[in-house]
Amino acid sequence: MQPMNFKEFFQKHKIGVTIFVFAVAVRLVLFAVNFHATDNDFIGTIHGGDGYYEISKNLIDGNGYSFDQGPIFTPEPLRPPLWIFTMAFIAKVFGSYVPVFIFEIILGSLIPVLGMYLARRVISPSLATIVGLLLALEPNGVLLSFLNVSEIPFTFLFLVFVVFLFRYVENQTTRNIVWAGLFLGLAILVKPTVQFLLVIIPVVLLIFFRRTKFPNTFQAKHLVYFITVCVLVFSHWVYRNYQDFGTFGLSAQPAYNLYAVLVPTVLSIDNGTNYKDEFKQIDSIINAGGGGITLTNSGFYIKQALGIFAEHKMAFLQSLGISMVTFFTHDGMLTVLDSSKIAIPNFLEKPALVLLFTDPQTLVRHIISYAGSPGLIIFVARLFWIAVAFLFIIGAGIFLRREKFSLIAYLAIGIVIYFALLTTANGFGMNARFRIPVNAFIFTFAIYGFSVLWSVLGRRLFPKYEKTVDYHTDL
Repeated sequence: MQPMNFKEFFQKHKIGVTIFVFAVAVRLVLFAVNFHATDNDFIGTIHGGDGYYEISKNLIDGNGYSFDQGPIFTPEPLRPPLWIFTMAFIAKVFGSYVPVFIFEIILGSLIPVLGMYLARRVISPSLATIVGLLLALEPNGVLLSFLNVSEIPFTFLFLVFVVFLFRYVENQTTRNIVWAGLFLGLAILVKPTVQFLLVIIPVVLLIFFRRTKFPNTFQAKHLVYFITVCVLVFSHWVYRNYQDFGTFGLSAQPAYNLYAVLVPTVLSIDNGTNYKDEFKQIDSIINAGGGGITLTNSGFYIKQALGIFAEHKMAFLQSLGISMVTFFTHDGMLTVLDSSKIAIPNFLEKPALVLLFTDPQTLVRHIISYAGSPGLIIFVARLFWIAVAFLFIIGAGIFLRREKFSLIAYLAIGIVIYFALLTTANGFGMNARFRIPVNAFIFTFAIYGFSVLWSVLGRRLFPKYEKTVDYHTDL
């Protein structure tokens, strides 16, 4: 078989190639702005502040997998290894973090293409192209595409997993399910957030198979392959943690989020205090215990957190509700502007959503204070995401009601709900970064909802105008 040349490849995938090139250009422009703003400090421009650079540098320098700056280097309990080892390997081979930057820019620019590809499994190609463009332009996705944090490599691996999962739904082959298990395992090694999908996905597939036809032995083997491959991918890290901390587990991050982030959120709601003050108090308690939160003591801190939630039930429920709304509506523009050294004073001592219901007059004063400054961009962006959240809910509801049954559509919506629920553990620490892995699905149903509402509005305003719109592709 003769290999496809570039011209043929471009003709076949010209929309995807165009979106990829456009995404690269947008990311390079923001990087150039930030690079100039940091006085041409390359590391300062790509440094993400989550410890990924420091740990990778320690690996290169032979200090082990540790965040510490010495002289003692304790094992890192929070950050899984795949992206950090990848960074360290590339930087070690080339003697620079510039190739790491290039590699991450490529991954970040492929995400809009993957998002468009997945959107085509639900909506028409023309609407899916809009999804790709929105992902290419979304400011947080652009910024994170060159910061040394985990969101972009995780999102890339996770979306590749979803590609093979959707393919398996359409065509139950061993190849599709094994690749799905492999990429889910790799995604877990970047961010363990999706570890529960290892159980949820096989259960959903079994229910689907039972609805369509009773699952046969061949399909049952596929699910065993999926679980086995996925577990094998991250099992070595679980064993490493057992050696270092005396217990099996992927990360101490769940315990940290519950006790160090969600607990001060709940307490600040119930006590009417500032979140930062409550966080400092909890942090001092952790430091007094010595060694921080690790897998060794994570069970203790989880138990402590659950006890506090039980004592502050209403505040806990309020926190979950606020986090869910924040997940869908947070714009993240303050971080984007700050990365470009565009100073926006933060007048909000509490999240805007909390002020809206507890002290709306103060919120209005803050909005007026921001008017006439670059801070106005933040409120415009927030309105945009509120509209997207509304359209997502409308679009998902309309799709499930009027379109034929599609497991792919249900999986896409379910994945969004999964991330929204699981990331509520971040409390007032919730921001737009946590939405990055599912922006493709949120945009998909938001665009679908907008197209349906626009069509209905058009028919009402112009009753003589009729046009058939293909909202979805045949699945």
